[in-house]
Amino acid sequence: MVRGVLGKDAGTSSMIIKKGGYQVKKWFACLLVLVMVFGLGLNVVACTSLAVPPESTVDGSAFVTHTADCGSCAYEIVKVPAQDWEPGTMVDILHLPQSTGGYQVGEIAAYPTGNRIPQVAHTYGYISGLFGMINEKQVAWGETTFGGDRALRNPSGWFDVTNLSMLAMERASTAREAIQVMGDLAVKYGYKDGGESVSLCDPNEAWIFEIVGCGPLWEQGLDAPGAFWVAQRVPAGHVAASANAAVIDEIDWDDHENFMYGPGIREHAQAMGLDENFSWRFDFVKSDSPATSGRRVWRVFSLVAPSLTDSLDEADLPFSVPVDEKISLQDIMAINRDHYEDTEFDGRYSLTAGPWNNPRRYRGLNFTVDGERYHWQRSISQIQCEYSIIAQVRGFMPDEVGAVLWYGADAPDTTCYVPFWPSQTEISEVMNSKAGSHQKFTRDSYWWSISTVATYADLKWSYMIQDINAMQEKYETSIVNSMPAIEVALIDLLDKDRDAALEFVTSFANRNVENVRDAWWEFLDYLMWKYNSGFVMEDGRVNSVGYPEDWLRRVLEADDLVY
Repeated sequence: MVRGVLGKDAGTSSMIIKKGGYQVKKWFACLLVLVMVFGLGLNVVACTSLAVPPESTVDGSAFVTHTADCGSCAYEIVKVPAQDWEPGTMVDILHLPQSTGGYQVGEIAAYPTGNRIPQVAHTYGYISGLFGMINEKQVAWGETTFGGDRALRNPSGWFDVTNLSMLAMERASTAREAIQVMGDLAVKYGYKDGGESVSLCDPNEAWIFEIVGCGPLWEQGLDAPGAFWVAQRVPAGHVAASANAAVIDEIDWDDHENFMYGPGIREHAQAMGLDENFSWRFDFVKSDSPATSGRRVWRVFSLVAPSLTDSLDEADLPFSVPVDEKISLQDIMAINRDHYEDTEFDGRYSLTAGPWNNPRRYRGLNFTVDGERYHWQRSISQIQCEYSIIAQVRGFMPDEVGAVLWYGADAPDTTCYVPFWPSQTEISEVMNSKAGSHQKFTRDSYWWSISTVATYADLKWSYMIQDINAMQEKYETSIVNSMPAIEVALIDLLDKDRDAALEFVTSFANRNVENVRDAWWEFLDYLMWKYNSGFVMEDGRVNSVGYPEDWLRRVLEADDLVY
């Protein structure tokens, strides 16, 4: 295998994997074929999500993560306030396109579908972006798409996963409630999206929720639910992860502490000819774990449980693994930034990495040469990532303080994570469409400051990533280290004057992200000066830095225009 490339597409070839007394046919190209042939949304390509219960972390926080690996999706975020509603109020079910250009709830790109549902008496405040992210009751949400069996698609359903995420954040005070909200709405009104795997947590639990449509039965008005869904709790002391493949396997129908599920699954499985021990992920939704998906989950598991690395099969991974040592917020940041460093899949040392050991690969992630299809290696950190989030919730703190959204613009490897609280009254305009979009570059934007530095770093990666890491260390470490004192002050202020406390947290979060934005624009100027025209400015001298000998050796071996 050439480092950095997965190898030829398996095409229509298959292999048989024995699992739990039944045989599962594994089509390694399934996900990519779905993307190309059926035109699934761009978020299909490489989103990765973790679910971490509080017993698995050093401080008792629970986490979920999401890397929005799209390339052209909305990256703006806003605060949606809590609200009381009059009896009889109806909610428009909006079409929420997963593309940028000013889209936010209540702004220009979202439009009504003509479908409406009853509103609840009170909706919680939350932070919204491409999806609902985290609410004021410390319920957090992350996502990855797996597509699944097209026979289960239901285009006449009312909801996609975007709608469900926002309604869950508005209506749920626990992860279980969020699961029930999404499941009940999808069953009653129909689910029109492809298969989705959703990570959820609250201060006490972490879950994976997976949903697919019900196929043409519901569309034809027959007695069938509008969706099939199941959820599994992440065991205490474990970490679960999903990456464009379903991860729930066999369902324990009697274990209501650790499983939740909607109606009709067993009946439909029987109609499909499945036995009672069928696998949800392999048999029911027909989602496999090709290297583009399973390898990322394997990498997460190998990082949190190194002792299990050699025993894990990326084509047939467990739902979760126990951590070897409890993990921290910074550990999760590092996982989001991973490119398989120091493994056999490390992309820094192939000819395609260039002379400066760049592990990132631009789209298209699959390509054809002489009629043969190939795929670039897909790491957790993707260059086409719109943003990544780490949602942190803590039951040992008041809701106003305990829920924190760590937001990182652009790709995780080069971002600077900044904190926002769903309790804050507003989010700085540097985070929304007033400060630009994909279609409008502006130096007012936090996102553009991070993305521009990241793009420039590709010119001399092995050098510039060290400068970026130093900036991440300076700004992220500073804010992480200052958080305990800030939180103590906030809790004290909450007891005395809640409005003043919320004004303080709003001002602090917004001032911090604006400071980071300003620092990153200055940092870009520094990088352009330091690495001008391929030279390196150090100690007041302009130093000529030639191509590394190891890379030149490979160039010679390739006979690449050398005389």
